[in-house]
Amino acid sequence: MYFFIKTINKYLYKLIYSFIVFYQKIISPILPARCRYYPTCSNYGKQALAWYGVWNGSLLLLKRIGRCHPLGGHGIDFVPLPLASYHYQHVSLIMSACMKAQGLYVYRDNNGYVARLNHMMKLT
Repeated sequence: MYFFIKTINKYLYKLIYSFIVFYQKIISPILPARCRYYPTCSNYGKQALAWYGVWNGSLLLLKRIGRCHPLGGHGIDFVPLPLASYHYQHVSLIMSACMKAQGLYVYRDNNGYVARLNHMMKLT
């Protein structure tokens, strides 16, 4: 059952993504530029699909298209960054003293906002 759902998601992703590319290459050059947001709705959709998958990405895209009208908003509206799960690890005082002695006292956050954003931008 899981394989079947995964296969459907893969084909839906390809279908929606190819429709967005078709729109960008064929339909968009014919229409005058009138997008109220940055990034454009089609780029927003591609990024939302890549970051959130088919179902949640499509929902975000539909919400964005629903906001894109003359009475709606305008400006910069990026895809919200997916939340990461943080895993905390207890470090004893002796271990932290050893780490400071080795020069490892700088806190490096690999799950932070900037690190996750850089990772997600590599995926698109």
